[in-house]
Amino acid sequence: MFGPRAALRSQTHLLSAPTRPISRLTNSPSPLPRYTSTVAYANAPSKRSIWLRRLAYTTIFGGLGMLAGQLIEEKVAAPPVPGSLEDKIVMEELLQIYEKATPIVMELRSNPNYEESDVYQNYSEEENRHRLTAGPLRGSRGLALQKVFYNRKEQESISIVFLGEGTEGWPTITHGGALATVIDENLGRVALRSFPGKTGVTANLQLNYRAPVYSGHFYTFHSRLDKERITERKAYVTGEVRDPLGGLCVEASALFVVPKKLKLKELGETY
Repeated sequence: MFGPRAALRSQTHLLSAPTRPISRLTNSPSPLPRYTSTVAYANAPSKRSIWLRRLAYTTIFGGLGMLAGQLIEEKVAAPPVPGSLEDKIVMEELLQIYEKATPIVMELRSNPNYEESDVYQNYSEEENRHRLTAGPLRGSRGLALQKVFYNRKEQESISIVFLGEGTEGWPTITHGGALATVIDENLGRVALRSFPGKTGVTANLQLNYRAPVYSGHFYTFHSRLDKERITERKAYVTGEVRDPLGGLCVEASALFVVPKKLKLKELGETY
């Protein structure tokens, strides 16, 4: 290894040295060794190979650039407007995936203890427009698909939800507040079924975020009623959110109550 000073001296010596050595006998520049030119020409690439290499590099990096640009454009582009033709096409594709390529759907449908239903069936189209999850978050950009499997015997439910890009907080990551909203509704679906009037409100909600929840994927929301602590006015529920591979993303617990002085509309079985 050469130090900085040695390297500098070496560079200075090379720069000051003559291009060809001087012959001691003739005091004239001696000819270069025969192998010098031979090696140089042998290693020198031809013009054709240089152009072929440049063409290959241009093709490869040009293609990668176009692909990256397309992916970025798709990611930053505004999601389809709810109700538009593009939105309907995406919604139909998601429904096909749900029906044919989601293993948990087949598993739950084969279990007679689970009842499958859509969400917000108790409400009219006009009423749904005024609900956060059925109005502003509707369409393929939001909560594109929500299906609920309810087990009356165990008083628990498993909801399958597709989270669109419109639910993001950070790029590709679903907003924690949006997640809390969906979790709150899913826990409430189990709690409110236990009340005589089929209605109530959230009194307490606790969440522990364990792993990122990415947009553009199906997730399962699990909710279970605590049968030992239920009363006519109070219901404790626990739940969790799991990714497509079953990994735990969020842990949740909540308390739902029936107000004494506030008259609430009955939400029914399938809200």
